[in-house]
This record gives sequence, C-alpha cells and structure tokens, in this order.
Amino acid sequence: MDYRRANRTYLYMILSTLGLVLAMSLWYANGGPTVSILANNILSEGVVLIPALAAVFYSGEKLSVMIPFHKIRIKTVLLVILYVIMLFPMVTFVNAVSMIFVENTVSAISGDVLKMPMWVMILSIGILGPLVEEIVFRGVILQSYQRTGRIVGSILLSSVLFGMMHMNFNQFAYGAVMGIMLALLYEATGTITASFLAHATFNTIEVVMMYANNSALDEAATMAEDYIGASGLDTIYYVYLFVAAAIFTVGAILILRLIATIEGRIEFLESIPGRSRFGLELITLPLIIAMVISISYMYLYTLL
Repeated sequence: MDYRRANRTYLYMILSTLGLVLAMSLWYANGGPTVSILANNILSEGVVLIPALAAVFYSGEKLSVMIPFHKIRIKTVLLVILYVIMLFPMVTFVNAVSMIFVENTVSAISGDVLKMPMWVMILSIGILGPLVEEIVFRGVILQSYQRTGRIVGSILLSSVLFGMMHMNFNQFAYGAVMGIMLALLYEATGTITASFLAHATFNTIEVVMMYANNSALDEAATMAEDYIGASGLDTIYYVYLFVAAAIFTVGAILILRLIATIEGRIEFLESIPGRSRFGLELITLPLIIAMVISISYMYLYTLL
C-alpha cells in the first residue's frame, strides 16, 4: 500500500472518530444510558482499526507484509520491558510540560476507569488499545510510508499522526514522543511484536498505577510544597524530571542498540540517521485535511 492511500485512510480514521463522538453526543442528548468506558474504548479502537484493515484488503496487500508480526528472542522480550521502564521519565516530563497548558486527560477519566475491575481495564487499555494502535501506526501507516525510502520522515510523521489520533493536546504531546520510541523499537527488531509488547507494558503499568493507593505520595508532596513553596516546588520538580528524562533516555537508546544487535538489525538501525530525507511527498491533501480537523477538534476540546 502506498503513502497516498495511507493518508486517505488516516483521514477516514479521523472522520470515523468524529462520527463516533457525534453519535455518542446524540445518544446522550436523547436520554440514552451511560456507555461504560470499556464499551467506549472498544468503539474508539474499532473506528480506527476498521478503515486500516479495509484499506489493506482493498489494496490487495498481504496482511503479513503490512502488519509484520514475527517472533523475538527471550532476551529481547526482557530488554523491551526494561526499555519501557527507561522511557517513563521522558514521557512523564513531556506530560508535565503539556499540563502547563492543558488538562491531564488521563487523570480526568481516572474516575471512570476505577469504576471497572482492574483486569477489565488491563485488557481494554493495556492489551486491546496497544494491539490496534500498533497494527495501524507501526504496521499499516509506517510500512506504507517507508516504501518511499524516507525512513526518518516515516518515523516522525507516523508518530505525529499517532499522537494526533488521541484527539487532545495532552496525549498528543507524549503520544508523539512515545510513537517515535516505539517506531525505533520496530526498526530495531523488524516486527511490531516488540512495539506491541512495549506499548502494552507501558499502558498496563499506567493502569496499575491508577489503581494503586497514592495517598502517602500525595501527603509527601503536600508537605514538600508547604516547605518549599508552590513555585519553588514546580521549578525543582521540572529540573529533576528533565535530568531524569535525559539520563534514562540515553539508557533506553543503549538498550535499543543492544536489542538491534541481538535481533541482527544493528547495521540497519545505525543507518537510519543517514536516511534523513523527510520528503514533502509524504504529505498529501487528504492528510492535511485530517490534520487540520484533528488540531481544530483538539483546540475546541480545550475550550470545553
């Protein structure tokens, strides 16, 4: 499948997502019962997955080519989990910076999440979401873009689109960054098995942390704020986060290189910086329309 069809497919995903939002709004406006967060997640992932799979089938491509699931070594599995842990400070830093300007969307829905059993949310957010998103973004979209030979451009653009698909500025910020790291993990292994494992591990940890009792941490933070002062605490917090993010991200990159070595793809991984052509050819009118719609929706979302 070429990049033009991938861009049209992304537009269909955005339109399908907005259609779902409109349908849900009309449902509630007409007195419909509350839809659980589990059902909402399934519907949200469905309107993303269906256009992607339809595009692959229509193009005549083999699913195994567009969605490369292959075995990875046990060592790689363990290193992928460590890789995810090393990425948490960076994601936390980006999330914290975005919260200066917009609301933390995940925190806003945590009440709805906690109403469900933890195992249900792990299946929904920790397994289903990552599976669909890896199939679509590190699978269909990234594979389509990379056929142009623009590896760096493909990684960056597919990651930006991954962030935008979350339809809010908070998740867009750290979603795009996480998208880059997941795409690099795919390049290091040649399979979305690894990126799915990483994505699922990350989301599952987040779900478990939502259910964890953080009262002791909240009390400690309050005491520190009283002692230092709100502005001082903020400054120290961001400095610590930045330093931790920088150190741990370097560690993550070293782990990525080790993974690529184990999987026999270190030469390819090292060649990526030399394939830095972005190529405006990747950006087509349907993609521009999709991005404008997405950004407009995210802006309106912040005003509500």
